[in-house]
Amino acid sequence: SRYIAEARGKGQPSLIPAIFQSFLRAAFWLGLILAGLVFLFATGIAQLLNLPVWTIQVSAMLVFLSTIRPIAIGALQGEERFFAFGFTRLALSLGRILLVFVLVQAGLGLTSAVIALPFGWLVSVLCAILLLGKPFWAGNASQTLLREGWGLSFYALLAYLAYMSLTSLDLVWVNQNMPGELAGAYAGLVLMRRIVALLPGVAVTVMFPRVVRALAEGRLPSRILSQTAVIIFVVSGTLSLLYFAFSDQMITTIFGKAYQTAVPLLGWMGIATIGVSLSSIWLNYYLAERPRNFVILLGMAVALEWMLLNLFPPSMQSAVFAFGVTGWLLSAAGLVLYVFNLRRLRDETFRVSSRNDML
Repeated sequence: SRYIAEARGKGQPSLIPAIFQSFLRAAFWLGLILAGLVFLFATGIAQLLNLPVWTIQVSAMLVFLSTIRPIAIGALQGEERFFAFGFTRLALSLGRILLVFVLVQAGLGLTSAVIALPFGWLVSVLCAILLLGKPFWAGNASQTLLREGWGLSFYALLAYLAYMSLTSLDLVWVNQNMPGELAGAYAGLVLMRRIVALLPGVAVTVMFPRVVRALAEGRLPSRILSQTAVIIFVVSGTLSLLYFAFSDQMITTIFGKAYQTAVPLLGWMGIATIGVSLSSIWLNYYLAERPRNFVILLGMAVALEWMLLNLFPPSMQSAVFAFGVTGWLLSAAGLVLYVFNLRRLRDETFRVSSRNDML
C-alpha cells in the first residue's frame, strides 16, 4: 500500500505492477514455507494447543492465504480503491458464513467453522486478484524495492505486535487476576469498545495512502491527520456519550443482568478507546514516513500499561484506567514527536515539491 501510493504521488504509475509482483512473489514463497512447517509439525502443535490434528492441518492453508491476502488488498488500498477494498473484506465474511450455513445443514456442526475460515480467506484473495485486473500482472518484479520493503515490513511487524499487545494486555490481566464473573463482565466491555474503534479504523485505512501520496508529492499531511482526528473525536465521542447515557440498557440487553458490574465503566471505556484510536493515526502516519521512533514509543507504551496494571489492586476500574491512560499518553507522544520533527518534514517536503516542479 505504501509503495503503490508513493509511486502514484511521484507520478510513476508504471512502477505499480513491479511493486505488486515483487511483494506478491515474496509473500507466496514465505507463505508456502510457513504453511509447510505448520503442516509438517501439526501433531506437535495440536498437542501443545490441545486441539485435533486436522484443525492444525486445515489452518496451514490459512497461514498461506494470510500472507497473500495483505498484498492484494494492500494494492487496492494504495490505489485508493476503497469500494473494492471493502468488498474483499465483505467477501471474506460472506464466504465463511455461506459455507458454515451449508456445512451446518449437512450435520458437521462446529467442524464447519474450522473449514469455513480458510475458505473465506480464499474467496477474499480471489476476489481481490480479480478486482485488481490485468494491468497489475504486466512488468517485472524489482529486487531492489523488495529489499527496502523487508526493512519497512520488519518495523510494521514490531508496530502491530506492540499495538495488539496494547489493546489486549488489560483483558489478559483481568483474566489472570479476577474471578470468572468479573472477567466475563470485562470481556463484555472489551467487546463494546471494539464498536467504538470500528469507524475510526475505517478512517485510518483511508488516511494511510493519502498521507503517503502527500509526502511523495511534497505536501505536509497535517490537514489529512487533523481531519482523521476530528472524525475519530466526533464518532467515538458520540458513541461514548451514548454509552454513558444508556449503559444500563445496553449491557442488560446485549449481555444480560449477570453483567451489571460493567455498567458504571461502559462510558469510561469509550473515553479510553478514543485515546487508543487516536494513537492508531500516529501508528499509520509513521509507517508512511519514518517508523523507528514511534515503534520505540509503542514498546514503551506496552511496558507502561503492564506497569500500571500491576501497580494498582486488581479491579475492573484499574484495567480501564491503565488501558485509557496508556492510549492517551501514546497519542500525545505521537503528536509531540510530529511537532518536534515538523521543521525537518517541511524541509523534506519542500525539496520534494521543488524536484517535482522541475520535472
